[in-house]
Amino acid sequence: MPIDYNSINEDENSNINERVSQNVKLYMNRLKQHVQNIDIHLYGSVINFTYFKNNSDLDCYIVYPDEYTKNKLIQFVTEDSIQFRITHIKVQQLKLSSPDYKDEFADVYCVYFDNGDKIDIKIIHGNVGPLIQKQHHNGIIYMFFLYIIKWLYYYANIISKDAFVRLKKKVFELKDYFSKMTVTVLHKTNNKDLDS
Repeated sequence: MPIDYNSINEDENSNINERVSQNVKLYMNRLKQHVQNIDIHLYGSVINFTYFKNNSDLDCYIVYPDEYTKNKLIQFVTEDSIQFRITHIKVQQLKLSSPDYKDEFADVYCVYFDNGDKIDIKIIHGNVGPLIQKQHHNGIIYMFFLYIIKWLYYYANIISKDAFVRLKKKVFELKDYFSKMTVTVLHKTNNKDLDS
C-alpha cells in the first residue's frame, strides 16, 4: 500500500526513512519546493520486505492537478535538476487497460544519478484510478517471488542480470494477467544522456 512521502519522517516509518538516501531526499524536497500542489506517494520495495540495501530504487507516483503543474514537474525532472548530477533519464508513456475499468494513462520518468541512486517517477493527472491502484498493490505471493528473485541476483549471485530482469518482468506480467489488466508502453525514450 503506497504511503505519503511526507510521512517518512514519522516514527512508524523510520525504516523507510533510513532506506531513502540523502541525495534522493534532497532531490524530492527540491522538487516539492519547485512544484507546488503535488502529492508524492512511495510504493514498491522501499516500503516493503523486498527492499535490498544499495540495490533497490525508489518508486513513487506524483499526482498533479493541471497541465501547468505537469509542465513545471517535467521541467524540473528533465532540466532544472541538473545540480543533482543526473546521468540519464528514460521516459515511458503507459496505458493501463482492463475490461472492468476505463483506460488509465501515466508517464514514467526513470532518473539515474551518478552515485547509483535511481528514482522511478510515475506522474498521474488528477486522481489515482483503480488500475494504477491495482498496479501498486502487490499481493504477498508476488512480493515473495520478487524477494526470491532479488535474493538470487543480489546476494546469491546465481542468476544473470538478464535472467533477473526477465524473471521480474514475468512476475509482473502474471500479476497483471490475474488482475485482468494490460500495461502497454505507448512511447519510450531510452537514455536521455545528460553527460554529453
